[in-house]
Amino acid sequence: MWKNACRTALVLTALVLPAGAHEVPNLPYPPGTTVTAADGYLYEASKLADGVWLFASPEPFHVQPYGNVIAVEQADGFVLFDSGGTPAGAARILDMLAALSPKPVKAVVVSHWHGDHINGLRTIQQRWPKVRTIATNATRRTLTDPKVARFMPTGDTASDDAIRRNLEGAVGHLRSQAARSDLPEAVRAGNAQAARELQHYGQELLGGAMLVPAEGFDDRLLIDDPQRPVELRFLGRANTDGDAVAWLPKQKIVMSGDIVVSPIPYGFGSYPKDWEATLAALKAFDFKMLVPGHGTVMKDATYLDRLSLLIAETRAKVAPLVAQGLSLDDVQKQIDLSAQAQMFSGGDAFRSRIFDQYWRQPFVASVFKEAKGDPIIQGGG
Repeated sequence: MWKNACRTALVLTALVLPAGAHEVPNLPYPPGTTVTAADGYLYEASKLADGVWLFASPEPFHVQPYGNVIAVEQADGFVLFDSGGTPAGAARILDMLAALSPKPVKAVVVSHWHGDHINGLRTIQQRWPKVRTIATNATRRTLTDPKVARFMPTGDTASDDAIRRNLEGAVGHLRSQAARSDLPEAVRAGNAQAARELQHYGQELLGGAMLVPAEGFDDRLLIDDPQRPVELRFLGRANTDGDAVAWLPKQKIVMSGDIVVSPIPYGFGSYPKDWEATLAALKAFDFKMLVPGHGTVMKDATYLDRLSLLIAETRAKVAPLVAQGLSLDDVQKQIDLSAQAQMFSGGDAFRSRIFDQYWRQPFVASVFKEAKGDPIIQGGG
């Protein structure tokens, strides 16, 4: 079972850390191996359209991911949608942008509060001090909540030490899982790779400090340009309470943030009923490309339909059990999403486990709260 032991980024992984989790056993996989470009983890650039670039991990699935970043070139500078998962990740993106054009970064839009989308914001501001920093007002409010801020690096020694301990515990736990001879090889290898990537992510993360965006909007905001206007929208709550969407009407490209994530969606702290409605509103865009918060670019609504069905099926399974008066623990035991896990994981044993830990368990908890009329609180379960 995994719980929210540490979420300095998206979930930074939701692990139960047993006694001795910091102890590293002898492993069949080298635990200190440096992450390289061959792992498909570090940001790389790809062109989506004239003046529109995507910065993403070449491999779409990671236990601790970097958030996708989109750069839109306007007449007087670049607009970024999201800021990079770490300060170092943001710096790599800025270096790649500088190789494309000498134009400044004029604005950064943060899609939602999760650290793997906002942790590069201060780095960008340091390089471009006049940059506009933008998010929905709901996201800006959430980022000032101590329950959420405790997951973010601050530059404060005591706070960052707590994040460091959580990281070390999570890495140790992943390594111990990689050493278990009773687990399938695919699961052991997946845990080993996740440990390496999480250790790398943590090294890049600490030493930075979260920055709350200075500008907010409630419904929509236009960053105008003759060739590439960027329309910002808030379609409704979904993965978080303040998910922003960006729309390029001339290029017909929509950027969803974590409203859409593939191949494994994230269910932590989400709003199930609202999410269905938000996906319907997102689908209504006549898009040629949809850029998810994580994963590969989509050319049609097939995955949106699959995600909508997953939400509806989960809600339909949970609601009658809540009506019977069952506890959350009892509901969790009865909810079987193995067929859905097979579909989203592609049959991969390690990804199936991640589906259970990143989707089934947390999303069932959100549906349970929704059915009972209890509040769903960002950063607070």
